[in-house]
Amino acid sequence: MEKDLTHEQFIEILLDPEITKDKDITLLRCIYSFKDHKAYASQVGKQLGYPGKRPHSPLNLEIGHYAKRIAKKHDINLSMRENKKYKCWDLFFEGWMEGRFFVWKLKPNLVSAIKETSIYVDVEPTEISDKEAKKLIEGAKRSITVNAYERNLRARKQCIKHYGTKCLVCNFDFFKEYGQIGKDYIQVHHLVPIHEIGEEYEVDPIKDLVPICPNCHVMVHKGKNTLTVNDLRQQYMDAQANK
Repeated sequence: MEKDLTHEQFIEILLDPEITKDKDITLLRCIYSFKDHKAYASQVGKQLGYPGKRPHSPLNLEIGHYAKRIAKKHDINLSMRENKKYKCWDLFFEGWMEGRFFVWKLKPNLVSAIKETSIYVDVEPTEISDKEAKKLIEGAKRSITVNAYERNLRARKQCIKHYGTKCLVCNFDFFKEYGQIGKDYIQVHHLVPIHEIGEEYEVDPIKDLVPICPNCHVMVHKGKNTLTVNDLRQQYMDAQANK
């Protein structure tokens, strides 16, 4: 397969915890927050707190690990440099030199996948202020290390408190299957994608958020249009009945 991944493949990758780690999400969030989703590699390194004259160097290593995790699970060809080493960054970015700086720009399919998957739900933000905490505001732009559309952690916790940690589609229970390591773990799905709203709104943790497992999270975003939880649950039940 060519190295260019489709929108659907990026969605699957972003929602796969075996491939996409917290540090990968942090990196993607950082670049996504810049205008036109592009930045100098050195800018990104500085924003993420890497010291020294070459703050982009650790990022190259992290991107290499990320790309190789993807290649291990998906049929793709990583680009090869003249020195026979892999050029992993172009799996995620368009890149070019501007003077002495190298620009990274997120590929369009990755940008659209980030928007659709709402990957910020499962990244715990830094503490919000008491004033912010009075209302459960979704989509508010505020500064952490970069400006990003931030998910409200309290809303996520209230959703799980109400529904529990079993998947609302297939009833999968991480604690039952994996023991202590799976206790209290579940992904949270936003019924209305944040990019479709585009501005601040007061989120209802019960009406707007639901807990679903990673497999069902991939499936709900699998088609061109996001499935409703009820539709996916019905497809799951039909598939189980036909086994």
